[in-house]
Amino acid sequence: MKSPRSPINRRSMLVQHIYDTLVDEIVTGVLPPGSSVMEAELRERFQVSRTPVREVLLRLSEVGLVEIYPQVGSYVAPIRLQEVYDAQFVREHLECALVREAVAKLTQDDAAELQANLKMQEDALRSGDHRRFMAADEAMHALIARIAGRPGVWQVVLQSKIHLDRVRMQALQQLTRGSYAFEGHQKVCQAIIAHDADAAVLAMKQHLNLSLESIGLLHLSEPDAEK
Repeated sequence: MKSPRSPINRRSMLVQHIYDTLVDEIVTGVLPPGSSVMEAELRERFQVSRTPVREVLLRLSEVGLVEIYPQVGSYVAPIRLQEVYDAQFVREHLECALVREAVAKLTQDDAAELQANLKMQEDALRSGDHRRFMAADEAMHALIARIAGRPGVWQVVLQSKIHLDRVRMQALQQLTRGSYAFEGHQKVCQAIIAHDADAAVLAMKQHLNLSLESIGLLHLSEPDAEK
C-alpha cells in the first residue's frame, strides 16, 4: 500500500487542484467562453511541468468545458444548450428522488441544519456575495442528499451539472436572481421540515426549473446554430 505522501498521490492531488481551480473559473465566468487557456501560462501559474497541465486540459475537454485545437491552442468552450438541458434532466430526476427520501428520514437535528443553511444563504444575499450564496446553495443540496442517506448521489449530480452551473452563475451575476433562488430553497426546506413529500418534490422541481428560465433571460443560444 502506498503512503498518502507518495509522489503518485501528490501528483494526483496537484492535478485535481488545477482541474478544480479551472472548473471554478470557467463556471464563475472568470474564464468566459472563448478565452484562451495557454499551456505555458498554466505551467507558470501552477509551477508544474507540461504533463499535468495536458492531463488537466484533456479532462476539461472530456467534460465539454475546453476545446483543444492541435497546433492552435485550447479555448473555453461556449455554453451549449443541449448540454445544459441534459444536465437539468439528470439533476431534476435525481434531486426530486432525494428530497422525497429526505422527508422520510428527517430528524430534528437535520431540520435545524436546514434552517441554519437558509440563514447562511440569506446573509450572503444581503451582502451581495454571489459566490458565498452559491456555496451555501451547494451545501443545502448536499445536506438534503445526506439526510436522504445517499451522499454519493450528490456526487453524481455535481459531475453532471457543470454546464448548468455556468448558466446559474451568469443569472446570479447579471440578473440578480439570487432572491428567486432563495425563495425556492425556502419552499423546499419548509416542505421537508413539514414532512410533506409531495410539496417538497414540487418545490424542488420548480426551483430547479429557474435555471432553465434564465436561458431566455440571458439570450443564450446554441453556438453551432449561429454558424
